[in-house]
Amino acid sequence: MVAHIAAAVGVAVVIGLLAGLSGALCDALVQTRTDPASLGRVTSVSTFFSLGGAPLSYPVTGAAVGLWGTVPVFTVSAAVCALGAVHALCSKGLRSAELPR
Repeated sequence: MVAHIAAAVGVAVVIGLLAGLSGALCDALVQTRTDPASLGRVTSVSTFFSLGGAPLSYPVTGAAVGLWGTVPVFTVSAAVCALGAVHALCSKGLRSAELPR
């Protein structure tokens, strides 16, 4: 929890910058590692899940907050994000992936 609005804005800016950078790098990696014949399909599926998944989850999240409250729902959400990060760190292929120079 952030006590002052300036600190909240600062945290939001840092999160936005890091999310934007990681999203751009992820998209670039997907485009360079995908077979050119499948690039359109792969990009559309990737875009659907990265941009379309959030709005589809809003009703589920709202219902869960109504049933259990914000703390358990955000705790589970944080755990899912952490598991995704752990999975990415454990993936040797992803850890060693490089963009062409």
